[in-house]
Amino acid sequence: MTTTDQPGPAYRADLTDLEPLAARWAARRDGRPLPPLDQDTRQALIRLYTEAAARGAALNPQAAQLAQVEADKLRAHHN
Repeated sequence: MTTTDQPGPAYRADLTDLEPLAARWAARRDGRPLPPLDQDTRQALIRLYTEAAARGAALNPQAAQLAQVEADKLRAHHN
């Protein structure tokens, strides 16, 4: 197995995970109610925030910490 064939971490986000985030930002920008946080949306946002925290830790520790806090909030709200 080559390096590119190895599975990514469990938090690994993909481009479809951006859809709920984009929808929430657009609603906020346009003054509309935020879309509901169903289980799939919540999981997509957790993956995005967790990956941002992991990847950004060396570049911008403060932003990475904020992303991790958001992921943790979403996890806590679900449990």
